[in-house]
Amino acid sequence: MSDLDEWRERLRSAATRQADYERSTIDLIASDNAVPGWRAHTAPYLGDMIQEGIAGKRPFAGAAIHDELELLAGEVARGVFGVGHAILQSHSCSQANQAVYHALLRPGDRVLALRFRAGGHLTHGMRANFSGRAYNFEFYGVDASGVIDYDALREHAHRFEPKLLIGGSSSYPWRYDTARLRAIADEVGARLLLDLSHEAGLIAGGAFPCDLADADVVTMSLDKTLRGPHGAAILCRADLAGVIDSAVHPGTQSSFPLRRITDATAALLETRTAAFAEYAERCVTLARGLAEHFRRIDPDAVVGGSDKHYLLLDTERAFGHDGHAAELLLERCGVLSNRQSLPGGASDRLKDAGGLRIGTAWLSSCGYDEHDTGVLAEVVADALRGADVDKCARVVRDLTGRVRPLDVRRATEPDWTPRFATTS
Repeated sequence: MSDLDEWRERLRSAATRQADYERSTIDLIASDNAVPGWRAHTAPYLGDMIQEGIAGKRPFAGAAIHDELELLAGEVARGVFGVGHAILQSHSCSQANQAVYHALLRPGDRVLALRFRAGGHLTHGMRANFSGRAYNFEFYGVDASGVIDYDALREHAHRFEPKLLIGGSSSYPWRYDTARLRAIADEVGARLLLDLSHEAGLIAGGAFPCDLADADVVTMSLDKTLRGPHGAAILCRADLAGVIDSAVHPGTQSSFPLRRITDATAALLETRTAAFAEYAERCVTLARGLAEHFRRIDPDAVVGGSDKHYLLLDTERAFGHDGHAAELLLERCGVLSNRQSLPGGASDRLKDAGGLRIGTAWLSSCGYDEHDTGVLAEVVADALRGADVDKCARVVRDLTGRVRPLDVRRATEPDWTPRFATTS
C-alpha cells in the first residue's frame, strides 16, 4: 500500500469512527449543537468561491452576486436582531471580538470585563490571550449568589474609567441587565460591547430577553445556539458601520468563504419560524429542568440556576471530583461535558476547575425531552458517585438508541409558519 492509499484509509477510518462515536454519546458541551439535516442538504449555495473586502469594494473580479448575497445576509441579520448594521465575515467570535477592539481601542486602552472564573471569556482580557496582552483589562465579578454585582461594577468603572465595558460571557448562566450596563458605560464615557456568542439563537428565538439596542456593538457566534455555520457576526449602531467594517477588512482578516455567508443567512431565516422558537424555548426548559433534577439529587450540585441553555455543576462540592476528573469519568460513560472554573474558585486555570458546564442545545436539537434529562441527571450523578461505568454506559446507549441523535441530519424541513403575524 502506498503512503497515499494508507493516508486515505486512515482518514476514512477515523472519520467513520468519529461519526459512530457521535451516535453513541450524549453531548452536553454548551458550545456544541446539531445542524438540522434538511438545511445541510438543501444549502442555497454549494460552491467553493472565496471573497475579500467589503461589499462594493472588492479586490476580486466577478463579485456582483457576492455583493448581493452579503448585503442580503446583513439585511436579514438586521431584521432578526433589530440593529443598525451587521457584518458576517469573521471566522469566529474570538476574531469578531478582536475586530471590535481594533475598531474602538488603541493598544494599552482600558477595558472592564467579567472575570474569567465568574463566567467571562478568554478574549475578555485573559493574560495568555491577545486581548490581555494588547489592552489594559480589569475585571468585575459576581455576588454570593453568583449574579453580577452591578453596584460594585459601577464603583469599579468610576475608579478605572475604561474606554470599553464588556458584557457577556461563556459560563454565566443568568440574564444580563443591559440597561444598567448601558447606564454605567454612559456615566464613564465608555463604549458598551455585548458578547452574545452563546445566547444568539436563544435571543433570535425569543427565549432569552436581551435588548441589543443598549449596546454600541454586539458580537455573536453563528453556530452554537444559532445553529448556523462556524463563524461570527458583528452587529452595531449604524453610525459605527464604517469603523467596524474596516476593522474586519483590512483590519483583522482578508478572505472568507462565500458559502458561510449563504449558510448563515439560511440559519437566520430559520430563526423566524415557529419550529425554531420551539427549539430555543426547549433549550432553556431543559436547562432549568436539569438544574432542578440535580438540586434534588444534591442541594449543593448546581451553582445558582439558569436562564440560558447551560448550567454550572459544582462537582467538587457535591461529588468530590474536580472538573477535570468529572469530565473524564462522564466521558467513559458516553456523556461529553467540559470542565469549568467556578465563581469563588482559587484559580482561573481550567486544569484546576472546580466543576462542569452542562449545555442543552444539542439535546434540544436532537429531540430529547424533560423525562430524558431526568434520566440523564441520574446517570451523571451515579457516575460521579462511583457507580459501575458499564451500567451507566448502558443507560446512555439506551437514550441514544431511542432518540438516534444523527437522525436530525435527515429531518424534513420545519414548520415555516412565521412566529409573528404579518400585515399586508
